[in-house]
Parts: sequence; structure tokens; C-alpha cells
Amino acid sequence: MPEAYRIGVLGAGAFASRRHLPALQSDPRARVVAACRRDPEALATFADHFHIPDRYTNWEAMLNDAALDGVLIATPHDQHYAQAKAALECGLHVLMEKPMALSGEEAKELADLAHLLGRSLVVAFNPPYWRHTNALRAGIAAGRVGDLESVDIRISVSAAAVFGKAPMPETMPGVVRPTLFRADPAANGGGNLMDGGGHLFSELLWVTGRAPLAVSALMDTTPDDMRAVLLVRLEGNLLATITAVADSAYQTRRIRSTYDGSQGTAIATGLPYQIVWRTEQGDETLPESNLPDIATPVSDWLDGFDTGHGPLGSPEHGVQVTRLLAAAYESARLGRVINV
Repeated sequence: MPEAYRIGVLGAGAFASRRHLPALQSDPRARVVAACRRDPEALATFADHFHIPDRYTNWEAMLNDAALDGVLIATPHDQHYAQAKAALECGLHVLMEKPMALSGEEAKELADLAHLLGRSLVVAFNPPYWRHTNALRAGIAAGRVGDLESVDIRISVSAAAVFGKAPMPETMPGVVRPTLFRADPAANGGGNLMDGGGHLFSELLWVTGRAPLAVSALMDTTPDDMRAVLLVRLEGNLLATITAVADSAYQTRRIRSTYDGSQGTAIATGLPYQIVWRTEQGDETLPESNLPDIATPVSDWLDGFDTGHGPLGSPEHGVQVTRLLAAAYESARLGRVINV
């Protein structure tokens, strides 16, 4: 390998600054050498903070002119497909924020292209990189709750501000303030379900290991939903319900996942996360701090640069989640069940 892989950032914004840049700069295998953002003032703030030398306001110029080995994509959702495709065609490895694309066809094209070119493509959904979801996946696969019979995943958060529906708090994390691209359904690809809901679908597919077959969705408004309830049918006649609320008046984030089986139940709650394995013999409670460490999206991505290592947040997983998201919006729009 070179002295350090040269990494560029497309979307030098609040989320990249608090999630991926610290991991990149703490890994000796990586050196962030270029950053791109359309707003030159915010770009300067971001790049100065992370000591990034090369700065661009045009993403195509960065891909064409900067000497890079890989690129992080954390731009508005409607730009992901074009930017990831261009980066792969430049021979770069790609770490991209969710959603992978806005259609299953585009996501599949990216996955196929990465495999064809032998590039590391990682989609940074949370569940493949969370300790508690990996423990759930292993325990359920080992039969700790018997045969899965039903799944319920729900989240309630107070995030109206990032959708332009409430004032933005001054205390928002990040080196620069978040933009309001999520307030535009075209740029966001939808509403809250397209933004945070992908993590819920990712958890469902990651933990159960089953492919989605059909979905029925109800949303408060379409396509700029803030609240959604979904019923998903998966392989093995497994049914799952998902509830996502983004405009709760209750400020503390509430997350709860329940996996009911023929011999018991697994319940995950957060934050902080913990798992309760419940059987007729009693409960076993495991806080996330007692669970084994898992790779980060950045370390998992860098592992694949030379080794061809198959990532946890694989392109195939990204394709499945993207297809399910697209089908959910179609279901809400048409008022009927949609096959995935």
C-alpha cells in the first residue's frame, strides 16, 4: 500500500465532520487531501478545521484534478448516484452515505460497477456497524429465540428542524451547520423515511438475514413524510412492522426493536442501547458496552482497498434497502401493497 491512501470528501458538511472525518483522520492508512462543497465559506471552515489542503466547489473538478485513491460521498441524496458512478469510473474506492441511490436500478448499477472494476464500495448504514445489531443477528441466527414469528421496529425523534419545519438549534453538532436539503423532497428523495428510515430497513434485513418481498406503507404526507408506518413481508412468511416518527414533541430519542420467536423474544432499546434476551427461564440483559467491538464504516472500507475484503455495509445490502425504500414510497403514493 502507499504511505497513506489519499481521500477526498464530496459533501464537506456537518454530518461528514462528526461521523467520518474523525475516523479517517485517526486511521494511519488514510490521509484526507481534498474536500468539496459549493459554499466556499463553509468549505474553508471545514477544510481549515481538518487541515485539508485541496479545496473545490465543483465535485467533477475534484474527481478529475485531485490525486485520490478513494472518495467519501456525504452530499444531498439526489447526488449520490451520479457522484458514486463517476468516482468508480475514475478508479476510486467509494464510501457513501445512505441512501445508496433513489432507485433500485441505480443502486444495482453502482454495485455491479464496483464489482466489475474491483473497487471497495461501502454504504454507511448504521446497523452493520452497531454492536447490538450484530449481537442480535448472531443470536437470532443461532436460534436464541427459536423460529422468528414477527418483528417490530420503531423510532421516535425530534428532528423537525433538519426538515425546515422548526428553528435549527444553535447546539447542532458538527464543524459547520447542517443545510436544509432535507426540506426539499427532490433533493432528499422523499421525507423522513428516505433519510433516517433506511437505517430501520437496514436493521430489519441485517438482523433477520431475510430478503424483502413486499411492503405496504402509510405516511402522513407524501413525498415529504415526517411519520410513516409500514408492514413488510420477508422470506419465510415473516411479517415486520416499522414505525418512524421524526417530529415528536418529546426531545429524547426513543428506539425499540422487538424480535418475537417460537422460543423467546429479543428486545433492543436505546439510547444507550441494550439487548434483553427473554425466554420462559427469565431475562438476560446485555448493555452495548459489554458487547464486542465492530469495525467502523471507515475501517471496513479501507480494509477492502487492497484485500478485496467484503464489507459489512455491502453494495448488495444497499441495493436491498434502496429497493425497499422505493417500494415504500410507491405504496404510500398508490395506496396498495408493492412487491419489492
